[in-house]
Parts: sequence; C-alpha cells; structure tokens
Amino acid sequence: MDRHTKWIGVALVVGGLLMFTRMAPVLAVLPEDMAFPPATTQDMVRLAVITGARWQLSHMMGLLAVLLFGIAYGWHVMLLIRAGWRSLGPGLAVTALLAFPLFGIALVIDGFAVPATIADHLAAGGTGAATLEQVAATHRLALRFFAPGVFLMFVTMGILSAPMLHREIHARWLGVAGQLIAVVAVTAYLTGLTGPHWNELQVAGTLMLVAFAWHLIIGARALIVKRIAAVPQSG
Repeated sequence: MDRHTKWIGVALVVGGLLMFTRMAPVLAVLPEDMAFPPATTQDMVRLAVITGARWQLSHMMGLLAVLLFGIAYGWHVMLLIRAGWRSLGPGLAVTALLAFPLFGIALVIDGFAVPATIADHLAAGGTGAATLEQVAATHRLALRFFAPGVFLMFVTMGILSAPMLHREIHARWLGVAGQLIAVVAVTAYLTGLTGPHWNELQVAGTLMLVAFAWHLIIGARALIVKRIAAVPQSG
C-alpha cells in the first residue's frame, strides 16, 4: 500500500468518526427539557454550565477532525496534480483552504470564546461582566464562519468527486454519491432549506452526517485497496 493511500485512509476514517461522535459528550448530559441546539441564549448558558469541560472536549474533537480532513484533501490535491488535473487540483486546494479553516475558526469561537463569555456573564459582581447579548453576539460570530465553511465543504466535495467519475481516483460510485450530496446540499442552502446557518437540523444535520459518512467510506476504502489513483503515487 502506498504511504499516501494509507495516511489518506487514516485521516478520513479518524476524522469521520470524530465528526460522528463529537456531540456525544454534550448530548450525554443534555437535560430532557432542553432542545438541541439550545433555542435561546439562556438555554445555551444553562447548557454550558451543565456540560462544563465537555463543551470544550466536543469542539476539540471537531477541530481535530477538521485538521485531519484538511490533511487528507491536501494529499488528494497532490495526487490529482500528478494525475494531470492541473486546473482541478489547485481549485480543490483553494476551496479546501477556505472551507476547513473557516469551519475550524467557528469551532474555536463556539468552543472556547462562547464559554469564556458565558463564564464572564455568570461571574459574581464586577461591572464588566458580559451581558446575555454579548454571549449571543459571540455565538453569532461563530455562525458567520460556520455557514460559509460548511457551504464550501460541500463545494469541495463536489470538486473532489469529479475525478472519481472519470475513475482517476477511488471509485465511480463514490464520485456519483459525492456529486449528488454536494448538489443537494448547495441547492438546499441556496433555497433556504437548511436555515440561515445550517441550523435546520432535519435538513442540514442529515446532509452533514451523510457528508461525514462519505468521507469515512472513502477513508475505509483507501485502507483496503492498494492504490487510489490511476497513476503511480510513490516517487
């Protein structure tokens, strides 16, 4: 097995599993009378208090997953350029370099800046304590990065799927699946079906889970097959 194939597989499998399980620490202690995500800022404050360090743990899992996805896409860019996709390879690099850092920034803000603002809000005394509006504003800032990051992630999936359709990398059926997921997700976002910040869980949540499953399957397949590209990968 080529070393790039192996590490692409490891990165995508671990990243996919982290994305699937990253909310488990929070959901494990979610009160029965609270919706998820929290419907109000007061509920978000309450959840942050209940979860404690679980909140940061959940977002650290997401950050590691985003990093691993970014690494895997970087290796794919290299393979595509070697395979002769001189325009698509750099194009994939640009969208991936936009999508995953934006996603990561959103996770940093929501995972660390939001609970810090909540702690300041709850601090006893002190005239400089953050207000609920400041808590809400910090959360909205995270969403401003999250929405374009997820949108570009689906665009990136669509680009990566193109050479799969031509059997240059992976398998054609994975390319068909990736193109379908990307088109549906982008269309759903542009028509408002996913909510303004991918907060319509029945639509956006399902699409994201399917996308993470697609990445996980690609990773698992890369660990099984000897090569994932139509040209030699080592050199």
